[in-house]
Amino acid sequence: MHRTTSRSHRPARRGRTFGLALPLALALLTEAGVALSLSPVAHAAEPVAASRTGTTTPAAPAASATAREEANARLTAQAQGRRIEVTGARTERTTLWANPDGTMSQESFAGPVRYRDHGRWVDVDVNLVKNADGSVRAKAHPRGLRLAGRTGASGGDLVTLGSGEREIALGWQGALPAPRLDGPKATYDDVAPGTDLVVEATRTGFEQYLVVADRQAAQRAATFTLPVRTKGLEASQKADETLVLADSRTGEKVGHAPTPFMWDASAGSDGAVGARRARVDLDVVRQSDGFDLTVRADKAFLADKSTKYPVTIDPAVYFGTNFDTTVRNGETADLSAGVGLNVGREWQKSEARSFINFPRSTAVTGQDILNAELNLYATWSDSCEARSWEVWDTGTASAATRWSSQPAWRSKVTTSTQTHGFTDCGPRWITEDITGLVKQWSQTERTVDTVGLRATDEADYKAFKIFASADSPQVAPSILVTYETPADPVKDHVVYWNDVLQATYRQVGGAPGPLARAGAMMHGAIYDAANSARCAEGATKCLGAAYLVKATASNGALPDVNSAIDHAAFDVLRSVYPGYNFDDEIAAARSTIPAAVTAEQRAAGTDVGQKAAAAMIAARQNDGSAPAAPYTGSTQPGYWRPTGTGDGATPDWGKVKPFGMASSTQFRPAGPGGHTQMSTLLPSQVYADQVNDVKSLGGADSTARTADQTQAALFWANDLDTTYKPPGQLFEHTQILSRQKGMAVSGNAKLFALTAFSMADAAVVAWDMKYQTDIDLWRPESAIRLDGDGNAATTADANWQPLSQDANGNHFSPAFPAYVSGHATFAGAWARATRDWFGTDQISWTATTEDPNAIGVTRAFSSISAAATENAVGRVWLGVHYRWDGTDGVTAGGNAAAYTVANRLKPNTAASWTKYEDLHNLAGCEEVGKRLLAEHRWTSYQCTQIQAPEPDHTLYVK
Repeated sequence: MHRTTSRSHRPARRGRTFGLALPLALALLTEAGVALSLSPVAHAAEPVAASRTGTTTPAAPAASATAREEANARLTAQAQGRRIEVTGARTERTTLWANPDGTMSQESFAGPVRYRDHGRWVDVDVNLVKNADGSVRAKAHPRGLRLAGRTGASGGDLVTLGSGEREIALGWQGALPAPRLDGPKATYDDVAPGTDLVVEATRTGFEQYLVVADRQAAQRAATFTLPVRTKGLEASQKADETLVLADSRTGEKVGHAPTPFMWDASAGSDGAVGARRARVDLDVVRQSDGFDLTVRADKAFLADKSTKYPVTIDPAVYFGTNFDTTVRNGETADLSAGVGLNVGREWQKSEARSFINFPRSTAVTGQDILNAELNLYATWSDSCEARSWEVWDTGTASAATRWSSQPAWRSKVTTSTQTHGFTDCGPRWITEDITGLVKQWSQTERTVDTVGLRATDEADYKAFKIFASADSPQVAPSILVTYETPADPVKDHVVYWNDVLQATYRQVGGAPGPLARAGAMMHGAIYDAANSARCAEGATKCLGAAYLVKATASNGALPDVNSAIDHAAFDVLRSVYPGYNFDDEIAAARSTIPAAVTAEQRAAGTDVGQKAAAAMIAARQNDGSAPAAPYTGSTQPGYWRPTGTGDGATPDWGKVKPFGMASSTQFRPAGPGGHTQMSTLLPSQVYADQVNDVKSLGGADSTARTADQTQAALFWANDLDTTYKPPGQLFEHTQILSRQKGMAVSGNAKLFALTAFSMADAAVVAWDMKYQTDIDLWRPESAIRLDGDGNAATTADANWQPLSQDANGNHFSPAFPAYVSGHATFAGAWARATRDWFGTDQISWTATTEDPNAIGVTRAFSSISAAATENAVGRVWLGVHYRWDGTDGVTAGGNAAAYTVANRLKPNTAASWTKYEDLHNLAGCEEVGKRLLAEHRWTSYQCTQIQAPEPDHTLYVK
């Protein structure tokens, strides 16, 4: 094999100029005409699950084994917080993964990276080893590459690929010495005087060439014949002397021999870049069992005094369906069989461009493409100076592609200045974003997609680069595509149990405080269970600080995260709601756990889940949530009194033990308008302004309220039983944002716990103000309809009714004091917890509601704070609250949430950088690092390359 170098006065180059050798990829040895496209993998349906209302989802038709594996892989990836390969979808050139966020990623290579051997996949390894009998073989080759050892004078097969009905062998006429092995290269010294024979294995076959030491040896080697023995193969020669190989049964083209060359050592003894070169004649003579390749070198070139020895004579034969090529201005030869792809102007030569064909795969056609990257291995650059080069969408390249007949250059995709391969910026992987291009490809139906590579300034020799081709022994270009499955029915188990919780809210009903407490207990136990399961994988894998307990499994197995989540939620719910049966829900959840999870892992997960639930249940015993004596209110002006909806609900809820705060009064507002006594509040102008504001905007027959305000008021209401109530509606919004941001199980476990804690504490803050202060303020309904507040700026209206109404159209006010608003306090807590989690307020989403008076209504929001503000002021438009109930409630809830987020479930910490794990490439390392920060598991990360030029990186965290 020839390696490229520069002239003696220039640094050595590593890589290939032309792929002109003997690479026998031999797709024909499996089946002629390998398919270039794959049918999309069907997605498995969600398992049948009984709902809290007793209904079931019909079972979908049976899915294929690969589809079932893909569904299981998505569940496992979400549960374990790492990507999982769908092994059943493997091909020689593609790898499919399920990602923790529910997306899929597929990497498609331009050449084979693995092959099947007795039913199992084996990674290609072309390094050569000796057999016991002295022969040589590649360690793991898709076509069973075998080389001769020492032979007698009669010679024989030099290289053999395949066996049985599909076999091809390249012979050598004459004795062969035992070869010297160096990785994928075998050198047979002095097969003729002054002449070495070299064979190098590639991932698609092999390359063979002669290296002649001097003019005398060159004259002897100017003409030689290589016998080729085949089964099921026919050869024909075209007018340009390229060779076409076809399947003898079908006539389908399965290979070709590009134009052969020879080159001298004027660029250095290690390769051909910059060397003087000349074409070599190639003749085909058919034989009964194959054909002979007769190679005739240009004797004038060999004899020329300018020719510097040694000279390499390189006939090439190429088999297979993978294809990439270089074209050079002024060159009419076929340059498609090289292990290097040239881009730019080579020193003292004309400019070159390259094309890479990628067979179309399921990761493109018809998918919702999220991200796509082109991965190239840079083997050479003429300088470490950044020089611009470009990636283009082009037409399909073929063996007929030349500079004068290039495929159409359709559009430029991206421009890059990444430069590697020179002495001080050695070979390494380069990744370029081609998402826009792959999105375009996804809208078309074709079997091959092609990218073109060219220098931006094709006159600048410092821009010259070489990238590894699909025939390279070590690496092949690839495209990694991440896409959203069009209709993915699989939910992670945190979201599943949140749905169960909301369904329970609809059945239980009642005041929001107890509902929020149940949510905090369930999601807090889920977090501790998931965290315990993660911590069992190693200290760095913890989600963060435990809330109550870091449980370990009694059986010593690695706990299944889904099982841990399921049993934590199940045990808490049946403890909080002993009158309800959750057996169907736990059975449905357990049915979605992948079959690959062992019984021991399930049992371990169940164990830590039950321990997390037990800790939560014990911690909430005697927490002040037991029912209190009825609160009948007062007949004094200003103080709350029943409005026809019953006695004051949950009057002692402000004394309940908080989940995140230090005390229930920690964030108590100063009071309505800053007043702490009713005697100063009622006669104040600010009180009159508040009453008149809601009187104007909140009345059932208001003409001041706009249609949009009416819609917003009813959208946020959800005061009625059979709805998911305020905490359920905000949990639903959390689900929407989680999906938009691609949250997976690990992140959701912490996000929902922090949100639940914040809302539960918001209920404590709000009810503390409603009942535990000197001002338990009456509802606007009472303030407006009754005369007696003593404020001259207010006028009673006995017929006034709030917009708020039940399912029968009866107007009502909720059964507890007005100040502060529970809805607003919940909204403020939810907004602060959510905003702190995602690190931004500027998130857009659309949601709907369950209030029976707003069925089908949707609202669009441009920020988290905007949603919270609308929720709060909506209570004014609904006629059940004053404006300060909302503003002070949002502030108090936000303060409570801020304290919880800062002091509960803290991220992991380390005094110095700590190894998290080794990952394949920089992009993959960055992806995991960003996810760890997004899930608040660690606060900082860095990716360090393990050993250049290999792409592997170590992720460190602290």
